[in-house]
Amino acid sequence: MNKSKTHFQKYKELLKPPKIGDIVKGKVIQKTVKGILLDLENFKTGRIKKEDLISYGKDPMKLENGDEVMVKIVGLEDEEGIIEVSLREAERELNWRKLEDLRKKQEKISLKVVGANTGGLLFNVHGIQGFLPASQLSKEHYPKIEEPTPEKVLEELKKFVGKEMKVKIINLDPVTQRLVLSEK
Repeated sequence: MNKSKTHFQKYKELLKPPKIGDIVKGKVIQKTVKGILLDLENFKTGRIKKEDLISYGKDPMKLENGDEVMVKIVGLEDEEGIIEVSLREAERELNWRKLEDLRKKQEKISLKVVGANTGGLLFNVHGIQGFLPASQLSKEHYPKIEEPTPEKVLEELKKFVGKEMKVKIINLDPVTQRLVLSEK
């Protein structure tokens, strides 16, 4: 009895239509002047608006019929019965999920330093800006400055720009777009 109930619940889940905020797989079926039409897991037709593709930095012409992409449902059916979806928002959310997995595992990843400020170093992690406070640098990399000033600290930290560093995620918040890293 219990097995069939579980089986039924799984079947019921499969029949549930996707809702706003869900991330689903879509297959490119047509390019139009308004954007790209997708078959959303055999449920409905979705459209990635041209503006979403442009702001995402993707060339709509590079997606071909049959290509599969992950998209986030961002709007209900329009007058044509097409659901609005976003490639950009899906990737952003999926990237935050990847980062959360890395944080839970406390796994170190190798990243290139892309910038510095008086407080620490900046990184690009899956398209998201990460910050490594100077206090989270290893003893080896921590600036050793007699009579430190913000300017002197910044000069020392700028020496890391362009270099690879092994770091781990110690804090993240997708809502506030905060990603804090540590070398320790």
